[in-house]
Amino acid sequence: MLDVRVYRAAFLPALVALFVAAFSLADRPAPLVSDLSADSFRGERAFGGRTPLRNSLAELGRSFPNRSPGSSDDAQLADRVAATLGAADRTGRPAFEVTRERAGEIETVIGVRPGLSSRRIVVVSHRDAHGRPGLAELSGTAGMLELARLFRARDLQRTLVLVSTSGATLGATGAAAWAEGADERAVDAVLVLGDLAGRRTAKPWVVPWSLAPGPAPLGLERTVEQALRTEAGPPGGSRASAQWARRALPFTVSEQGVIAAAGLPAVLIGSSGERGPAAGDAVRAARLERFGRAVLRTVTAIDAAPAGEAFASSPAGIVTMRNVLPDWAVRLLVGTLLLPAFLTALDGFFRVRRRRLTVGPWLVWLAATGLPVLLAWGWARALGLTGALDVPDAPVLPLQAVERAGALALASVALVLALGWFGVRPLVLSRAGERGSPAAGSLAGAMGAVLCVLAAVVWAANPYAAALLLPATHLWLFASAPQTRLRGWAGVAALAAGLLPFALLALAYGQALALDPLELAWMTLLGAASGHVSVAAAFVAATVVACAVALVTIMRTRRRAAAEVGPEPLRTRGPVTYAGPGSLGGTESALRR
Repeated sequence: MLDVRVYRAAFLPALVALFVAAFSLADRPAPLVSDLSADSFRGERAFGGRTPLRNSLAELGRSFPNRSPGSSDDAQLADRVAATLGAADRTGRPAFEVTRERAGEIETVIGVRPGLSSRRIVVVSHRDAHGRPGLAELSGTAGMLELARLFRARDLQRTLVLVSTSGATLGATGAAAWAEGADERAVDAVLVLGDLAGRRTAKPWVVPWSLAPGPAPLGLERTVEQALRTEAGPPGGSRASAQWARRALPFTVSEQGVIAAAGLPAVLIGSSGERGPAAGDAVRAARLERFGRAVLRTVTAIDAAPAGEAFASSPAGIVTMRNVLPDWAVRLLVGTLLLPAFLTALDGFFRVRRRRLTVGPWLVWLAATGLPVLLAWGWARALGLTGALDVPDAPVLPLQAVERAGALALASVALVLALGWFGVRPLVLSRAGERGSPAAGSLAGAMGAVLCVLAAVVWAANPYAAALLLPATHLWLFASAPQTRLRGWAGVAALAAGLLPFALLALAYGQALALDPLELAWMTLLGAASGHVSVAAAFVAATVVACAVALVTIMRTRRRAAAEVGPEPLRTRGPVTYAGPGSLGGTESALRR
């Protein structure tokens, strides 16, 4: 059913693409650097001591201990930030133009320090905390207020914007509201200040990931990493495999994710990495000084860049072996690797049609098999829209506890999945018509065509995600063919290899966010309920599940058929009454002996 000649010939473009990709590797963009010293950031002043100065970390933590979003301490701290930003400079006029915005109970304070250019550098920090005392989370606000004191007496080339938000514990509510109203065309960089003083560290210290396709510009990421390397030490980084996973399924739990999703170039700077600190984490003055100086060095480096967009020429791609593999090369390579399976699957599909085997009922069978996954996603989304399940505005850690409502939601989603499989699916299949044997070739042709067309559509939208489908498109195509050699354990290995990329994706996110399998499943449910796990992702998952079930069905049918037929009987030549040499006595050749 499959033409191996078509398959082999279609690999020729992939060889050319591999050669082109090897020569497309480019140097990483050089980081912007500043000749100015960052020693003016005084860590002792920003941290505070036994008699802490006003606006130091110790004083803010003592004055505003309970900073849940929308609380009185949160509101009073917003007043303090607004008053500090609106203080007069050496000319007697307010250094920052202060505005305040509200989104429900969440208030955002914005201070603008005009520069010679309308290009903007934005520093964002949240005020709220998961619990008391939450000093590590508050260190970003203390660092931002120290920056405000420093830049009150400095002239800038670019406009500096300081943004104090709340609602980070609810899913970056304040940051998302501000980002929606920001002019992305005028912003050069957004520096999101996380934990700047926590005793516990987790690398990488620079988090560029977004909730939308595409991370922050590499030039911005490299600039922040260089500043941290100068002031605080090696900031760490992500392997090429981790970058690929983030590009295939964009996801993050920190504030820069929602800001970048609005189209702004944003990175998070924090000693606790992407997860952030715990409420009771201890803080260190030396760490606040080092990270504060790194932020100051980053701002001055971007401000000193030539006029125009600072990171306009920054390449986009995967950093590997200190080089950048461009996005266009990834798209070319993945597309040409998909081409052999795509052409072979379509050729096999039309061969099945020419043999007048039934294909339409098997297409309905595949749709009915994937339908329970879509029904489960739709039910989870309905729980989030109706408020039956309390979901954050964006993914956030630590995860909310699985209480009674959460347990009921999990049970209801499992129930909908079971009803879809044992109720709706048989009902649809009963009206699909006669399908024939799964091992005859029609199910294999339908499955191969559906899987390869899905991979092509995904490739058009996101080549990194399409790469996850490559093993399945090749191996499952041949494992399902009637005359395949991938039988028995070889077929099981092909099935497992097709699912392996998705298992590795889950493992990568579990390790990056320090989540066990149950927590990862709970976060996936919350993501589906909030809409961050989109219907497109649910459709891809449903199709992959349907194709995997189809391959299992084909292999089980083959195994049953082989068991029913039994071993092939021994065949001999000659008449039926002939019993073989020597049956009527000895032969002359034997008698001579």
